[in-house]
Amino acid sequence: MRKTRDDLTISEALRDPLIAMVLRADGVKLEDFKQLLETAADKRQPRLTPVGKMIGALASRANLPAMPCFG
Repeated sequence: MRKTRDDLTISEALRDPLIAMVLRADGVKLEDFKQLLETAADKRQPRLTPVGKMIGALASRANLPAMPCFG
């Protein structure tokens, strides 16, 4: 089976036994670690899909906004 991504999801990280051991050794509560991960995820820029990249590239070449405005 081939993985399509390299990073763990938040729920995977919270269930990972090695991460749990490190958290215990450092005296970090699982709930605090969860909050840290969720806060970081909220602040992170979303990754563009290949279609989103194409739309952004076309829009910049045409000197248009990346998201069409209707109205």
